[in-house]
Amino acid sequence: MALTPIKEQVAIMKHTQSVLPVDLNEDLRDERADYLSLLQLIAGIVSVLLYVSLGQLDPTKASVQPQGFIILAVCTVLSYLLLKVKRVELSAYAFIIGLIICFGLQLLFVGPNAIAYALLVLPVGVASLVLHYNELSTVTTLVALSAIVFPSFAIGFGPSIVPAIIPIGIYAGIAAMFYAKNFQADERIRWTLDNQRKDNRRAEMFYDQSEQLQKAYLEVQHYSSKLELVNKQLAEAQKRAEQASKAKSTFLSNMSHELRTPLNVIIGYSNSMLNMPKMFKNTKLAEVYKPYMQLIEENGHYLVGLISDILDLGKIEAGKLELHREPTELPALFRGVLATSVGLLKGKPVQLKSDFPDDLPIIWADPMRVRQIILNLMSNALKFTESGSVTLMARAYGDSVSISVVDTGIGIPESALAVIFDRFEQAENDTDKKYGGTGLGLDISKQLSLMHGGNLTVTSDVGRGSTFTVTLPIAAEQLAGEQIASPRLDSEMQVFESATDSNQEMILLVEDDMNTRRLLRTILEQANYVVVDTNTGEEALDLAGGLLPAAIILDVYLPDISGWDVLQMLKQNPETAIIPVVVCTADENRTPADDLYPSYYLRKPVTPDALLNQVDQALRALKQVKNKV
Repeated sequence: MALTPIKEQVAIMKHTQSVLPVDLNEDLRDERADYLSLLQLIAGIVSVLLYVSLGQLDPTKASVQPQGFIILAVCTVLSYLLLKVKRVELSAYAFIIGLIICFGLQLLFVGPNAIAYALLVLPVGVASLVLHYNELSTVTTLVALSAIVFPSFAIGFGPSIVPAIIPIGIYAGIAAMFYAKNFQADERIRWTLDNQRKDNRRAEMFYDQSEQLQKAYLEVQHYSSKLELVNKQLAEAQKRAEQASKAKSTFLSNMSHELRTPLNVIIGYSNSMLNMPKMFKNTKLAEVYKPYMQLIEENGHYLVGLISDILDLGKIEAGKLELHREPTELPALFRGVLATSVGLLKGKPVQLKSDFPDDLPIIWADPMRVRQIILNLMSNALKFTESGSVTLMARAYGDSVSISVVDTGIGIPESALAVIFDRFEQAENDTDKKYGGTGLGLDISKQLSLMHGGNLTVTSDVGRGSTFTVTLPIAAEQLAGEQIASPRLDSEMQVFESATDSNQEMILLVEDDMNTRRLLRTILEQANYVVVDTNTGEEALDLAGGLLPAAIILDVYLPDISGWDVLQMLKQNPETAIIPVVVCTADENRTPADDLYPSYYLRKPVTPDALLNQVDQALRALKQVKNKV
């Protein structure tokens, strides 16, 4: 079986990095034409009704002049003819000018009056529906001039200005509101379409590679079935099967990484657009978009969780999942889990309760994995509890801490308790259809509990609820004085949640050594910077393009791509070329980056003063470049 050549694979990956231009104005042309056609019909009907009601029902007042409505009728017919030949913009302007002249003539013949000024708002509203938002200023200017010029023929230019000041201000305010709304909608659509195209291309690439892997796996099965008849060839067949399984695991790991990066960006930005208007100049998301943005965020969380569960199970099976144990303070971790669980309620009448003392002993565990266990149990409890409460409680017993999640949900039948922690098992055949889920969470939580030297057990009463209890070991006395771990999410999304100060600058930290990365991150966060960190060049490129940080701190020696190559690719990308890069290295050789600007250098070992000084210089230089632009 012939596999795709390496050069062809590289060409496909380069192709996926390009984003097709989006011409929203062209895409929305038909929609604007439909709006315009409808408005023409409405204008005809309303004009007749308005003329009759204001002029003919009380002819003694003679407050309505027919000339304006005649001109509006002519302009509407002209607009209709232009619309028939697909001249949408000219048709829109013909219709809008007819409205302006119609209502302006009322000011000419009747004099300044509130009704005529109020009706002049209509051309601005019509323009917001049938023209590009950049055209709003032109239409608003025409409306403002008509509010002054038409009355000036009757009462003079000077006297016509004073009564028109307030209406003109109103026109400008309404136009500005429509402009901001349409501009934001336009930008959101562009951002969404661009990301959708990128995701589609990644999905196509994943599908092609998946088919190649499937073909390879079928081929191995074919040879394995033949070799089963010969004992001498059995070992070779088994070896090939193991190689195929290893290739599958490697492929899954690589593709999971490729999927996680855009998902983190999607989740972060969708959450920020919903909950953090400070990131967007205090502009709140329109109510009509919120349900769809929440749907994007919820599905992003689901996909990230599914990818993480599959990878964790693979690591556990292979014995490659490592625990980074350290003294961990549980009350702070519990509060973070409860805060996250609030978002899982989804409007259910369920009360979240806490029942644990603040003086719980320090445990010896991996804080990220402990948080994963408890959050899995909380998520499972909230999923199967339609009303009542879910309680997170903890107590110390001997040399361990017992943590329980108690719910008042549907409960678990006795027959299912024996297999509740078995992979892919559900209590009933239709449980996954009604409540969702893959059945992996409890299995992972059980395995992680055992790896910590504890256990996970369950008791349940059908119709009354369930109690899941995990035990974890208390840290030894000699470790109690060490630095306590703070619970931290395994996602760049937390960066957005912590960035409550709109003046904070975002720094992308690229460093392969975990201890060095933790040190640099702590220094930067203490200096009030928002920090996103990674240990690979590939992820650094994705994060730089997605987040556009204020500065990048880049290690030269990375596990996948040289830091010099990353720097060159950053400068070749127009979106990231302006971002200053602080190169962090012990190598004295600057030659590979001499032609790359701007570049700053940190010599290892790094001191806090040197780090903050280089970042400050880089940010000042960036501001100067932006001011020149």
